[in-house]
Amino acid sequence: MTIVKKYLEAELGQYEGIIDGGIHFKYKPTKIRLKVIELNSMNYNQSTSLSTIDDYLLNINYQDENRDLVEEVTEHIYKILHLSVIRNIYFESDTKQIFKISPYLWLGNNMFQLTNNTIYKKKKHYDRTDY
Repeated sequence: MTIVKKYLEAELGQYEGIIDGGIHFKYKPTKIRLKVIELNSMNYNQSTSLSTIDDYLLNINYQDENRDLVEEVTEHIYKILHLSVIRNIYFESDTKQIFKISPYLWLGNNMFQLTNNTIYKKKKHYDRTDY
């Protein structure tokens, strides 16, 4: 997840005020509520190295009080990561949603399935059928 954090910091850090709350691994500090990204995964410890990542789910949540900003950042995260390869890790979007989580807060959620690109290419090759 550190790879994704650094990548998002580089991509989103160039836009002033977008990630003022920072990028945190689950759980983010409770005092930080605005313009913040939280990265989490249910199977984080499943892989011991980048070369063994297979069907790893990564959640990227963006939270702020401005719905338009949440939609824009959530869409931008989707566009820069979906079907991309970072450090030989292939990202494929699973879901993208916007939620109202309190009377004043919105949450944008992107879930990605991560696979080592070499493993992904082999899977796709084996899935092909010859006619």
